[in-house]
Amino acid sequence: MNRINFLIASCCFTLYLWSNVNVVAEELTVAVATNFLTTAEELIEQFEEQSDIDITVVAGSSGQLFAQAKNGAPYDVFFSADQEKIEAIINENLGITDSRITYAIGRLCFMLNPQREYEQKAHELFENLEFNRIVWANPKLAPYGTAAEEVFDSLEVDLSNEKKKVIFADNVGKAYAIAFTGNSDAGMVALSSVLDDELSSEYFYVIPEEYYSPLRQDAIILSRSENEVNAREFIDFVQSSDAKAIIRSNGYALD
Repeated sequence: MNRINFLIASCCFTLYLWSNVNVVAEELTVAVATNFLTTAEELIEQFEEQSDIDITVVAGSSGQLFAQAKNGAPYDVFFSADQEKIEAIINENLGITDSRITYAIGRLCFMLNPQREYEQKAHELFENLEFNRIVWANPKLAPYGTAAEEVFDSLEVDLSNEKKKVIFADNVGKAYAIAFTGNSDAGMVALSSVLDDELSSEYFYVIPEEYYSPLRQDAIILSRSENEVNAREFIDFVQSSDAKAIIRSNGYALD
């Protein structure tokens, strides 16, 4: 190959590489509270169809994800199951304040083990406390656990005096798994999990919202993110009408 042909070939190759930079997918890592995982996966699937951004999801309790973010975990966006962890992120100077959003309001359910048959429906069994073992998320780690405790406090029911055994799970997703498999008689779980498995209405009771503090779930872009532009694009999508329709269909309320 002579020098002129070599230069032409080199230029063409350089132009090829440059022209393909924009088609190489960018990447984001999003930390998501367990209760929102299924919904987040639906949102991400739709988002990826209309963008060149690939998203990796890491799920866990809000407390666990906060601790990991604080210790340098490479998350771009954090979807908490409460507002307190996002406040802590801001106070630790770990988040971009103006990116903060409330993306959903969670709903709490009393759920029966669907592997069994009952003479009464979930609502009646809840009111009569006709269960021996109940599971909910650890309130030290997960907002849904705090909400579960608030429910029985609101009803002025001390389960220890009722000789009921309370089992703590690491997060609300694990609480649901324990209740579903029959390792407890009942569980205080996220409505989103119940709807995801399409449980019959006789097996769950949506707790009235006046019995517990609103489960406002906030998200924020983390300061350590090297993909803020893409992260903001995803945050904007989550607030779109299409995304809100998905969020509502999964059992969440919105402001």
